[in-house]
Amino acid sequence: MTSSDKCLSFHLQEGAFKGHFCRLSTSITDALKMHNYPLRVNQLLAEMAAISHCFSADIKSDSKTTMQLTGTSPLKLALVNSQDSKFFRCCATLAQDTLDSNATDTLSIPKLFGQNGKLVFTIEFSNHSYQTIIELSAANLQDCIQHYFIQSQQIPTIILLFSKSSFKATESAALLLQATPESPGSNLFEFENDTWHHLSCLAATLKDHELLSSGPAMEHLLNLVFNQLNPVVSRETSLSFKCTCSYERIVDILKRIQSENKSNMDEDLHIRCESCGKKYSVDKVSIGS
Repeated sequence: MTSSDKCLSFHLQEGAFKGHFCRLSTSITDALKMHNYPLRVNQLLAEMAAISHCFSADIKSDSKTTMQLTGTSPLKLALVNSQDSKFFRCCATLAQDTLDSNATDTLSIPKLFGQNGKLVFTIEFSNHSYQTIIELSAANLQDCIQHYFIQSQQIPTIILLFSKSSFKATESAALLLQATPESPGSNLFEFENDTWHHLSCLAATLKDHELLSSGPAMEHLLNLVFNQLNPVVSRETSLSFKCTCSYERIVDILKRIQSENKSNMDEDLHIRCESCGKKYSVDKVSIGS
């Protein structure tokens, strides 16, 4: 088995097409091991983490990205935060404390989140941010995102997304392929139509076990599948689980809440980070109560 937990950025046929290939194994298992989510929720968070890194792989400046799926029941929130396209953390909020894994494992995305479920992807820079909202209209996350690209008539895009989870480990993989116009204003839907169709057919031959960490080494797999289009890897980024919580951050948030509500805390607080499970005890004096 080869090492996972990285994202490869590559181009095909001398830059006519670009792609990002992400695999997560150890990092996503570490991120989920302190939780007791149903396997279906673990798989969803793993897929979100993988595709989030594909979406942000081209960003070269300091940034934070957030992918969140929100709904009502049985899953209220699934959240992945990434920092500088290298570190990530994740968590989920269930509509009830315990959820039957057997009942959850077969639910489609719309049924997991109930009515009005949506996906929001946000990229934050120091002085501005971008946000995309995707309706949860398809059975799985891959098809929801693929449908968005088709309906929005953006750059021709192929999304492949797989995950596998057991009570011991979780892994996921994401592959994003896009056409690259030769010049601004090019007609993206007429751009290299024959080659794009050929690329789509090659991508369709990929199996889930090949994309996941049990498959061939990542660069070797790209060469095996897309050899006719001359794949060239331009960047490799290692990925890991890292929570950004701290006592200072907790105190700062509580101070802001107290200021906005114009009230004082009556007693010391005991807080648990939803992402890493770390517990904090904050006394009234620290937050000025």
